[in-house]
Amino acid sequence: MKIVNKIDRDPVATVPQVDAYIRWALLAMEEMVGKQDLRDILHNNDLARFIDAYPPELLKINRNITHQDYANLCTGLMNFYRADGKNQSIRFGRLATKPAIAKQGKLFNMTVTTAVKFLPVSLQIKTALDSIKNDLEKIYQEIDHDVNVSIEDRGDKWAYIDKGCAVCAGKEADQPICWSWVGTLEESLFWLTGKEFVVDQVECRAMGASACVWEIDKTPKK
Repeated sequence: MKIVNKIDRDPVATVPQVDAYIRWALLAMEEMVGKQDLRDILHNNDLARFIDAYPPELLKINRNITHQDYANLCTGLMNFYRADGKNQSIRFGRLATKPAIAKQGKLFNMTVTTAVKFLPVSLQIKTALDSIKNDLEKIYQEIDHDVNVSIEDRGDKWAYIDKGCAVCAGKEADQPICWSWVGTLEESLFWLTGKEFVVDQVECRAMGASACVWEIDKTPKK
């Protein structure tokens, strides 16, 4: 896998990030690699300002932190694990999503969660994807930013389509690299349904696509 910075300006790279999202990502990575290796990753990926200085756990837009910072963090992790970068990035995505689920009202209140479990599995998935999209839209309303996310029915799969993916912001690659979002989708779906689903990235902005696209099987793993 080869990942480099784009030569041409990527407008997605300058989109502000959320304090809490970066904090949870840093804590997840610290759990995975340890403090010293995380320090090295941050130092080597233009993120040294976060060494021993994680953002607060606030669901607030921080104009001093951008999607580029998050992309650098994800790239640093993939380069750290090299051949196992994909699997470890998925694990990272799941770890970073656990506190997001806990702190953001677990995506739904308990009454809604219970009701959703009586829906057909396909609609449970759709409800979870819509909730992720809606949560992002609510947060970014404060800066009038369109998150450019849509959900599409593709027969036996749902597609989560993101034209402003933070994972690969400002990056070019020879294969899909947004595996941490696979982990985010997997963990969110598992929390809501209690089931594991196959999630796969099929398009990536880092490869020249107009959007990053993840497909989710409508039937759970056996």
